[in-house]
Amino acid sequence: MQCARPHRKNRRISISDAQGLYLLVKPNGTKLWRLKYRFGGKETALSFGAYPEVSLINARRARESAREELRNGQDPSLTRQQKRAEAVRTSI
Repeated sequence: MQCARPHRKNRRISISDAQGLYLLVKPNGTKLWRLKYRFGGKETALSFGAYPEVSLINARRARESAREELRNGQDPSLTRQQKRAEAVRTSI
């Protein structure tokens, strides 16, 4: 992962892992874990955080959690938004 660098300026590259998980490398060198999935016929990406703060093992665990939600017919992105909204409501 250390050698993952964009080849050209202003170009993002993706390094795939498995089952939709990939590492997005931005032109400025930032590396972000993302999961590409389909829900309701639309392709969506879910972010898990930046590498190395989020390790490969933790990104894979997050992927499995999101895939479990998809198997149960739930959109992981919507679930995450609802959890954040609930956290804001309880903190006020």
